[in-house]
Amino acid sequence: MPRRPAATRAFLLAATLITGAAVGVGVQKAPGAVDLMVVEPGSRSVVSGADVNARPATVSRGGESAGNLAPAAHTSEPTTKKTNQESSSQGSLVRVPPYKVARTTAPIEKLPPGPPPPEPGDPFSFRIGTLNILGSQHKGGGTSRASALAGAILGRGVDVVGLQEVQDDQLAVLQNQLSGYTIWPGQGLGNQGVRLQVAWRDALFSLVDTGSITTTFDYQQRPIPWVLLENRGTEGQFYVIDVHNSPRDQEGDRDAATGEEIALINELRSSGKTVFIVGDMNEHTEFFCRVAASTGMVGSNGAYYSGGCSTGAGPIKIDWILGSGGEVDFSGHVVDYGDPIRYATDHAFVHADVRVTPMIAQD
Repeated sequence: MPRRPAATRAFLLAATLITGAAVGVGVQKAPGAVDLMVVEPGSRSVVSGADVNARPATVSRGGESAGNLAPAAHTSEPTTKKTNQESSSQGSLVRVPPYKVARTTAPIEKLPPGPPPPEPGDPFSFRIGTLNILGSQHKGGGTSRASALAGAILGRGVDVVGLQEVQDDQLAVLQNQLSGYTIWPGQGLGNQGVRLQVAWRDALFSLVDTGSITTTFDYQQRPIPWVLLENRGTEGQFYVIDVHNSPRDQEGDRDAATGEEIALINELRSSGKTVFIVGDMNEHTEFFCRVAASTGMVGSNGAYYSGGCSTGAGPIKIDWILGSGGEVDFSGHVVDYGDPIRYATDHAFVHADVRVTPMIAQD
């Protein structure tokens, strides 16, 4: 076999090296042998039919895995031009918009200050009431009626209330249903003491002191309870006395009880604190006129005594709310017979709003 010229041998060596490099860097192995046609120097075609697969142009996008990539299609277009498949793949990419830095706005102006918190000695307001709940011994359904009346106290927004004719079974219902209230004396003054109870809203008031006197009621000795409450916001203190005087023709016992209640009012007022007396007096006007003349108290219905007795706005009932004159300002007096009052008891639910200029608690 004749020996090839040196130039030809050099060309074949270079072609072999180029082919090996192409196969080495490719992802896939070159299929089959490389068919080369060697021509003499100066010919236009140097290498023809080099069927070598290079690294696929397509990359993994949109969830495709590298293992599913197909080899690039043969094309006579320049390698810098994107195929339709590549353009479609790139077009499906979700592009995240660039972040933008926004300028800060002017600082938020402070809201105008609200009303200052209450201070010791500031006036305060609440709703006070009196309610004879008609004891279980007088009419059936005592517990269900007590439950309905507890709902009325809550629904009317009464913050302090004196209750009369309470029985043990009704007391249990009231203690359960008047959520957020304290009731005194409960059973702390014995069986007779259960009949009269004072309830107040815990969020507004705290208990400072308690006490009682004993009067004759319906031929029995019965304690008359009182409480000293303190307004949580202003530290203002006030007394509440809850009474039920003898019924029907027992005028002597009723008058005697009224005298003892007047003495109690004046004793408590000597402390300089506001005093309220609420309850079923079993008298339309006599109780008020006598008490007002002796203590200077005024009624929630506008009743007062000044050289004579003015019994205030009607209807005048036997259920009264009185407060220390000059220290209380009543408004919104209501003689309430609305549901469930009218079927749950034989009394009106009397209640009113009151503004108190308090006595500051002393250390």
